[in-house]
Amino acid sequence: IAPYMQVRERDLVGRRGEFIAEGEVVLRVLLSGGARCRASSLLLAQNRLERLAPLIDGSAATIPVYVASQAVMDTVVGFHIHRGMLAHGYRPVDPSPEALLAALPEAAVVVCLFGIANHDNMGGVFRNAAAFGADAVLIDDAGRGDVTPDKVEGLIAELRQRN
Repeated sequence: IAPYMQVRERDLVGRRGEFIAEGEVVLRVLLSGGARCRASSLLLAQNRLERLAPLIDGSAATIPVYVASQAVMDTVVGFHIHRGMLAHGYRPVDPSPEALLAALPEAAVVVCLFGIANHDNMGGVFRNAAAFGADAVLIDDAGRGDVTPDKVEGLIAELRQRN
């Protein structure tokens, strides 16, 4: 359970290319097999296991699933996890902008972001990009620290569930 101890997302992303994802929508995307990122383990509150059991059992990935009471989970993580669901994973290597653009269709919609570092603003941009069918989002270095693939896939998954 070491990756879950005293979680600090910025530390994980910045130092080792790892991430912690929270919540059912994001975990469903990660376990679906269609996500760019892959979960390497799960930490679930006891009262959440039954809800995710079918997805865990149906997943092609065999990963450790740690289950604890909510109080123990909160102590391990260092703060209250109100959703009671966490996944640890490794961030894949991002393609270069040139490679990403070369792989897109000729009539692609690409959103380019410069100087946006606030994660709430970033979330709004990604939700709009997904709503309007953007094929890619390019982010300058100012915004890359707060944007991890699991957050992006979670935002897109939320949007798909609403539609």
